[in-house]
Amino acid sequence: MARGEGVPMRAYLLYVKEERGKAQSYITPCFEVDKLFWQQSDGGTLHILGSSTSLAIVFALREKINQHVRSRRLTPETLRQLRELAHASVKEASVLYGKEDGQQECGLPFQFTSEQAEREQAEAFAMTAEQIRAEAEDLRSRLQGRSLLWEELRYFLQQHAVVLEEVLPALQWLALANKLEWRPGICIGWRKGWWKHRLLLRCDRCGSSRVCKTECHTCGQACAFCTECLTMGRSKCCTPYICVPAQPSHRKATTAGEKLLRWDGRYTPWQAIAAERARRFVSADDNQAFLVWAVCGAGKTELLFPAMEQALSDGGQILLATPRKDVVLELLPRLKRVFPGCKVIAVHGSSAEKWEEGQIVIATTHQVLRYYRKFPLVIVDEVDAFPYHRNPMLHRAVERAVAEGGKRLYLSATPPAIMQRALVGSTNRKALVSATHVLLPQRYHGHPLPVPTIQKIPRLDGKLRNGDPLPLLRDPVALSLQQHRPIFVFVPYIEQVEVALAFLQRSIPDHARRMAGVYAADPERERKVQRFRRGEYGLLVTTTILERGVTIPFSDVVVVGADAPVFDEASLVQIAGRAGRSHDSPDGLVLFLCTRWTKAQRLALKQIRQMNRLARQMKEVDGYVD
Repeated sequence: MARGEGVPMRAYLLYVKEERGKAQSYITPCFEVDKLFWQQSDGGTLHILGSSTSLAIVFALREKINQHVRSRRLTPETLRQLRELAHASVKEASVLYGKEDGQQECGLPFQFTSEQAEREQAEAFAMTAEQIRAEAEDLRSRLQGRSLLWEELRYFLQQHAVVLEEVLPALQWLALANKLEWRPGICIGWRKGWWKHRLLLRCDRCGSSRVCKTECHTCGQACAFCTECLTMGRSKCCTPYICVPAQPSHRKATTAGEKLLRWDGRYTPWQAIAAERARRFVSADDNQAFLVWAVCGAGKTELLFPAMEQALSDGGQILLATPRKDVVLELLPRLKRVFPGCKVIAVHGSSAEKWEEGQIVIATTHQVLRYYRKFPLVIVDEVDAFPYHRNPMLHRAVERAVAEGGKRLYLSATPPAIMQRALVGSTNRKALVSATHVLLPQRYHGHPLPVPTIQKIPRLDGKLRNGDPLPLLRDPVALSLQQHRPIFVFVPYIEQVEVALAFLQRSIPDHARRMAGVYAADPERERKVQRFRRGEYGLLVTTTILERGVTIPFSDVVVVGADAPVFDEASLVQIAGRAGRSHDSPDGLVLFLCTRWTKAQRLALKQIRQMNRLARQMKEVDGYVD
């Protein structure tokens, strides 16, 4: 029944259902199930039009057929015309598929046959409607809130000791009952133009049009796969993509007075106000999106606790999406500790829990692609960070993970301008609160953010590579090491990690053994960061991988090449936020070395000073205007 990548190679049948003078087309991999379903509901007459092993072709034909059968009475002549329309459309798709590659036709065309016999779909089918319905409801309870490609679905069901082919009738029953959406991985469409027509191919999972055409060994015909979300599994024209919205939660909310949060920390007055604003957003029914804008070192994670407790008390699940795996692993024990009565799971590429259910799900943003209309509350951490920032695929994933009527809570120290305009209302005058945001410009210890010092050094990169004297770099670093203050040295590119490290080891030989370099693909990355945390290393040369999520007490920061394009405003603000996070040392060194001033440096400096000014103003009043 299966071959290639495990996609079921039965044909997808296209038929028209006629009932009370109305007609609509449907797709099925198991026609006997459809006959049983309609017999159990409103009856009607079913007319087979044809079939294909490409779900995308049948899906596209269904849309065309539905446009032609609305308010039309079906006659033998009408059915003949519909079959001709289907074949003509498939032929046109095959020609356009080939022409766009500079060929006259594709070597292996799309296939659609109207000679497909109903008996080929029967295959000794012996289940009753009651059996299918019972299996369907059980399957729905397992799959609710998931969006999975066929192979992912197979693996998911294996974890529950279920064989995929055995539940195919139940899947189709749910689709007919509008409790499940059965789609192709890649959708096919036509764009009509006065000069020429075009074939449109789009990934239904990630929404991207970056697809690669192929002669598919799985379905044996013209096909295409998405290159944008390829790392999450191959989405193709012949790959079923199953989306099951979560059922409304009927889990009893906690009783009055019962506390799910076990946290013995204390908020500053300003933190308490910000945390309460976020909690009110979760409990209210009006706005669907809210921004917690809190500077680096403000205690953003702790600000979420009341909002999360509110969502859990209301009986809902929470998704906390964050850009990096190491942040997922850092948050897991913290949230388990403060919500001991809740199941908290971590979902990332190598996670063993990715197919499990949890009341609190901490996931990397890519893994959010596997959820669908599931979570009443989705929290997106570091909305300005790679890979979420400016990535339509991940924005789409977050939108689709929110349950019907659910809420999105964004968390950032440097929100993008587009989000500021949408949720704050202005990028110039910073209001402290509104119905859609709260701004906390003050660190938890009440001290201002360290303001960077910017030093221009002509031909900085060349001098670094040549080993020329650079006292503006050597002397501040040496002083930090002598004072036993951990120091981050950020460089813009991977190849500069070794260059900067070698320069500093030659320039400050007494501390050379306590220096190391790290970058994203470094196999020793986690070990080096841990040694830096423990004080075994006093200096770490790094790329932007450590600009967020790493807190080292008493640390200083130097950016070498701060004028490089990779250091945008948000990146420089985040890097500056690594310093001064300790109550005992709130004024750490932040030094930007560059060959020229850039707009990003000016904006970063402006933002830091603006936040410090707002923090001073907060000290002069008795709280936010409520």
